[in-house]
Amino acid sequence: HPAKKFVSDRKIPEDKLDLLYFCDKFMTLVNKVKPGTFKNTNKDYPRLIIPFYDESGKLFAFQGRAFGKEQPKYITIKLDESKQKVYGLERVNFLQPIKVVEGPLDSLFLDNCLASAGADLKNVKKSLPEDQITYIYDNEPRNFEIVKRITNCIESDYNVVIWPSDIKEKDINDMVKNDINVEEIIKNNTFNKLEAIARLNNWKRV
Repeated sequence: HPAKKFVSDRKIPEDKLDLLYFCDKFMTLVNKVKPGTFKNTNKDYPRLIIPFYDESGKLFAFQGRAFGKEQPKYITIKLDESKQKVYGLERVNFLQPIKVVEGPLDSLFLDNCLASAGADLKNVKKSLPEDQITYIYDNEPRNFEIVKRITNCIESDYNVVIWPSDIKEKDINDMVKNDINVEEIIKNNTFNKLEAIARLNNWKRV
C-alpha cells in the first residue's frame, strides 16, 4: 500500500504511526468538513493525513501530504482559524526543553518536539516559554530566507542549531534515512549569542 510504503521508506518510528492516517480522496474529505474549499474535485488524489491537535487534544487542523508529484506537496486545512499552525501540542511537555522544527514529519523523530507548518518557526514562540526553545531549521545554507530567520532567532537570544559542514542532508528525515544520530548532532550543535553568529557565518558559506 502506498501509505505503508511511504512511512516505511521514511523510517517513521513505529510508536508514531498511529498519529498518521490515509485518505483516498483528499479533496472530497476537505469539502465535507469545509464545504466549497475545492471547486473542482475531478482530479482528486489520495494523501497522507497529518492531524493537528491543541493542548487539550482537540483537532483544529490537518495536513495532506501528496504521495506522488501532485502540487502543492502539502496542503494544510485549518478548522479553527484562531489557532496557530503548530503541530504536536497535545504531546509536548512544557516543563522540559522543547525543540521546534519546520515539518510535522521531522518532529516525529525528536524528543519533545513541535513543528510549524511553515518555515517561520519563530511564530511558535507565542505559545511557548521562550527560554526553553531550540529552533531547528533545515540544512539549507544557501537559502537566503532560512539564513535570515536563523539570524533573527539569534538576535532574539534564542537557541539555534547550526548544522556541521559534514552533514549534507537537507532535513531531519533525510538524516534519519541515512542512519545519522540526529539527537546527538543537535545536542552538540546548539548555540546562542556570539557563538551562534560565528557558527552561522561559517555555515552559510558552505
